[in-house]
Amino acid sequence: MNTKIIITVSVVTALAVGFLAGKFQASISWSRLHSDYAYQQTADDVGIYAKVLADLRGGHQADAMNFLEQSLDSGLSGLDQLPRGQWTQFTRAAVIKARAYRVEHPWDKTAQQIEPSVQRALDSVK
Repeated sequence: MNTKIIITVSVVTALAVGFLAGKFQASISWSRLHSDYAYQQTADDVGIYAKVLADLRGGHQADAMNFLEQSLDSGLSGLDQLPRGQWTQFTRAAVIKARAYRVEHPWDKTAQQIEPSVQRALDSVK
């Protein structure tokens, strides 16, 4: 009987240790993945800011404006893919600002393939 108890306790202990070690390793992996994504997004933003600033300082205001308008369209199209129930107050506030901007400054060069998506996003905050 003692042998069965020792084996059972050993197996349960091994499973618990394995579970905790696996959970710890998974949390480290997810944390690293999230961190890498956040830093990549920041690096992308830095590249965008540098391009727009270089265009503005180089006298290419139209290029900078077109790039920013296209970026706005791309962002709105991306947000349209997120179910409205998952929008945060910040997401909604950003789309409201974008809508107010587009009402005041219409832009007719939205790429045809994303135009419906951009319009749905803008219309969702009417």
